[in-house]
Amino acid sequence: MHAVYPDAVYCNTTIGMVGILTNAHCLSPFSAVVPSTKPLTRFGIEEGQQVLLGEERIEIPQCEFSVDLSLGTDYDLSLQSMQAIFLPADYDIRLRHVLHAVETNAKEDDLGPLLTDAKPNQYSELVKPLLPELHAAFRDQNPQGCEASASKIAGIGVGLIPSADRLLCGYMAGYSALSAALGRNYNRVLEMTRALAGASAANTTDLSAAFLLQGGEGLVSEDLFVLLRNVFSDAPYSVLVATANRIAALPLGGGADMLVGVHLALSRLYAENPVD
Repeated sequence: MHAVYPDAVYCNTTIGMVGILTNAHCLSPFSAVVPSTKPLTRFGIEEGQQVLLGEERIEIPQCEFSVDLSLGTDYDLSLQSMQAIFLPADYDIRLRHVLHAVETNAKEDDLGPLLTDAKPNQYSELVKPLLPELHAAFRDQNPQGCEASASKIAGIGVGLIPSADRLLCGYMAGYSALSAALGRNYNRVLEMTRALAGASAANTTDLSAAFLLQGGEGLVSEDLFVLLRNVFSDAPYSVLVATANRIAALPLGGGADMLVGVHLALSRLYAENPVD
């Protein structure tokens, strides 16, 4: 067991980091969402405990905790599976709804000031001068430049999943969805996101690295999948707004940082004269 929170626990396995989440969360790659009437910490789950992962069950023998997977429903959270998306005529309006969710939900130490008029903080001040290099690398389709810029950004912030890493996860997701909507070659897109993920994962925490590497493979949370599908469609704004606000209010915090990354990719990587 690697990390334990009241509403989420994460364990290292042979297939990577696997999460057990309460229904306070949406589904994420390599995770299971379970109904729970009490915090997971009250089951006696602690860091360092042995976890047994099987095809139909996850077990933590030391605290007699188990999750039955046999009746669960599998979901494909790969952006490659997103069908029938396109660049809508009201693209700018849809991006403004994402921006509004950041403005409404960002906290004092989030990276919201990179997009909004909020007062800059120490983390946004560190990240801001590094972004033009990242944007340029993606516009030029330069994996080496992507690696160089991402390695400088990764790890900025506090906690097991620093703010800048969440921004990078959102950036990869936004770039991947935009590329799909524009009909770009998927293998070329993966080359860029894998370069970002690999370089940034080497400069941050183990848990954050796991999320970054998943993002590099085009895997996202269910809410982020829904958000991007609604940006690149003619779906009602109400669904887009609700999903954006839900992401921004993630239980572990940092959802606004992810939306900052999404918005930066969608706005800076599709414009005739982008401003960095």
